[in-house]
Amino acid sequence: MTSSREPPLPTFLIIGAQKSATRWLRFNLGLHPDVYAAANEVQFFNNGPRFRDLGVSWYRSQFDGWSGEPIVGEATPGYMFWRHQPPICSERIRLVVPEVRLVAILRNPIDRAHSAMLHHIARNALAPDSDLLDIVRRTPVDRDPLGLISGGWYAESLEPFRQRFGDQLLVVLHDDVGDDARGVYDRALRHIGARPDFAPADLEQVRFSYRDRPSTDANGTRRLTVAQRRELHPYFADDISRLAKMLDRDLSIWDPDRA
Repeated sequence: MTSSREPPLPTFLIIGAQKSATRWLRFNLGLHPDVYAAANEVQFFNNGPRFRDLGVSWYRSQFDGWSGEPIVGEATPGYMFWRHQPPICSERIRLVVPEVRLVAILRNPIDRAHSAMLHHIARNALAPDSDLLDIVRRTPVDRDPLGLISGGWYAESLEPFRQRFGDQLLVVLHDDVGDDARGVYDRALRHIGARPDFAPADLEQVRFSYRDRPSTDANGTRRLTVAQRRELHPYFADDISRLAKMLDRDLSIWDPDRA
């Protein structure tokens, strides 16, 4: 039964990264009996006109399916998207929900870029025969509206959130979801304040959008070769090094020869 009370503001946000299993986490957190999660990306803090003109009352209305659950959240991967200016997004979040808990899932940035390209092909934003390396070679990184490369600059994008929210931010890896979905789920539950004594029946059936197939992906585009990965890696190498120090974690699993 829907509560007649005013919809709440969120107590947790999944801020990104795009194409990194954020939908999986949001959906499964929402199945917990103490959690309500908005079904769609709200895109409030990364949308200037929406934030300024529609304001907090509009944002509250996006949680009108709430039925009194003590923990409320949403997932908008664009909040930590470099092109959406994380310093601005994080400050807007701090102003509206300063005590909010944040979760970020990070995927090998080369795989994320490839998956993002396939996403845009599926939506007719790119030609069916698009080639990731060709796009990267001819598009200035800081002028790419699709953010194929900059969407994987995780350290740069997370730093404003770390500065403003500290331990309120939890960062996990897409690799961890594949290796131990239950472990990631339990960590996320504890972080947002939910009891880790519940798990959805299909939790281990992790579904990733536009995941590579053995030789080709969903629309026939070939998987990236090791040589292509080596050419793409320098676009991310400095940021990966910063991220490894930020997380105090070995990220050699993202090296092109290992991936």
